[in-house]
Amino acid sequence: MSLRIRHGLRQIRRSMLSVDTAEHRTPAELTRSANNVVLLSRFYYVFLAYLVGTGHYPFGDAYSGGPPTAPLWPIRLVEQLVGTDWLGYEIALTAAGLLFALGAAAAPGTFVLRFGAFLHLFVHVAIRNSYGSINHGVHVLLLVGFALLFLPGRRHRQLHERNNVRRCLTSLWLAQSVILLSYTLSGIWKIWYGRLELFSSDALTRILLDRLLAEADEIPLLLPFVAQHNWLAQSMWWLTLYIEIFALLVVFRPHLHRPIGAVLMLFHITSDLLMNISFSLNIVMVGLFLLLSPLAPDRFSLSGTVRSLPIVGLPFRIMKRRQRSQRPQQTERVWLVYDGECPMCNNYAQYLRLRQSVGEFVLVDARQGGPIVDEVRRLPHDLNDGMVVKIGDRHYVGHEALHVLALLSTDHGAFNKFNRLAFSSPLISRFTYPLMKAGRWVLLKLKGVAPISPDG
Repeated sequence: MSLRIRHGLRQIRRSMLSVDTAEHRTPAELTRSANNVVLLSRFYYVFLAYLVGTGHYPFGDAYSGGPPTAPLWPIRLVEQLVGTDWLGYEIALTAAGLLFALGAAAAPGTFVLRFGAFLHLFVHVAIRNSYGSINHGVHVLLLVGFALLFLPGRRHRQLHERNNVRRCLTSLWLAQSVILLSYTLSGIWKIWYGRLELFSSDALTRILLDRLLAEADEIPLLLPFVAQHNWLAQSMWWLTLYIEIFALLVVFRPHLHRPIGAVLMLFHITSDLLMNISFSLNIVMVGLFLLLSPLAPDRFSLSGTVRSLPIVGLPFRIMKRRQRSQRPQQTERVWLVYDGECPMCNNYAQYLRLRQSVGEFVLVDARQGGPIVDEVRRLPHDLNDGMVVKIGDRHYVGHEALHVLALLSTDHGAFNKFNRLAFSSPLISRFTYPLMKAGRWVLLKLKGVAPISPDG
């Protein structure tokens, strides 16, 4: 019984984390990704310097003009070290934060500069939340700064070393994890707090109406329209819950980095237009470490994205694994026996391109004869009923041949992409092939070409 439970848990973990959609990366590609992580860290510290220099969180405006009424432990520690008058040096504190941020942007390999920028932001967040209420607007920015502390030091400039590449990627994963964890926690809080109204048909509509009363002086742009269309509000509610609950899994699914990053950025923009709730810092962090993720595939793949989706992509992953199990093993040679007088068959054979695992792709015109054609004639199959594929000692005829070639074809070129999309499913191949055979018969009649002779 315990073995069954462990096997079930292993299958669940494999389904959730290892979705077989990430492309295999060479050491050179990993090194390039590590260099891109360092480049993203430069942008982060430039943005941090912009926030400090433009006064987005100066040591003065973040407070009520007086000492903290409920100081947190970092503020108590600072007061014990330097006294209670340290807030009066606002210009010096701001200048120190600006220098650390600019220095870290110029030399991200220097740990002292990164730590100084993080410490300055950490003290700001602590003092901002030392007045009896918690403001979450800067927490993601702070946690990403903590993740970047794990970048390789100045003495590790050669990123081709395995340990340095690992440290860069670990820093990236940690930054993505803290960003996406905030959304997962938000989704869990929504379910726990509104568990009695989770399946209510007008949950978000009532929330919007309450917001409308609270924002009577400044009504958000989209609020009246969405509140009047309950189906739209309910769809947005369920989509928000789905994305937030499973957000943390996106770290393990590179195909989702950019799509989910774009969706989360759109989510914050919509929240601002719908409820006057703005998380501008989150938009920048999501854009840097998800939309520009160095681990995301270079080319967008719709099939890879759909298969990577939690729960929704499960049937597509099952279908993909079934196709892999049906795909012939690596072979040195594949023969395709077809009718050279049929324009449709001839174009299909000429444009088809197979994977590199196939050593040689041999096209054989059934009307020209030969040893392979004679071998096919001995099968219980009429060459006029469809093409034949030979792989090793096995023969695939008709719709089976079409399906096998689709599994072996590449993704390069519009024709091969369409071929894989249309015929990689055996069910579609079975129902489509009779139409193609009828089209062949019509074309041969128009050309006045006789059928292939059974005896050659």
